[in-house]
Amino acid sequence: MSDYRLEELDFVAMATSCEAPATDSAPAASSRLRARLLTAMLRKQAETGPLLSLAESKARGGALCVFEELVVIAPVGESNRCKNPCNVCHARVLAERMEPAPIWWPGCPYADYQKG
Repeated sequence: MSDYRLEELDFVAMATSCEAPATDSAPAASSRLRARLLTAMLRKQAETGPLLSLAESKARGGALCVFEELVVIAPVGESNRCKNPCNVCHARVLAERMEPAPIWWPGCPYADYQKG
């Protein structure tokens, strides 16, 4: 197990403290950039040890996308439940390459980035 978990780090607070004032001259980061940053952070996190299982993430209040929900109920070993299914998800690929990406399902952080 790693020394820290992604949800223990307050990325929202860090990002908020670094944001420029919202003005017409200071555009927000593109959804493509935010998607690539999320992917990079999750991959770095996975290098330090297994991630929380999807069931445990859900129990802690995390939203799961439809594909993660399938992994939770699928007859797979616990080691597969601790991997990031976003690595093989088409939503990640679309979000990293298109602005805006045509993804919309609830619980998907990549779909959330398309909202603004």
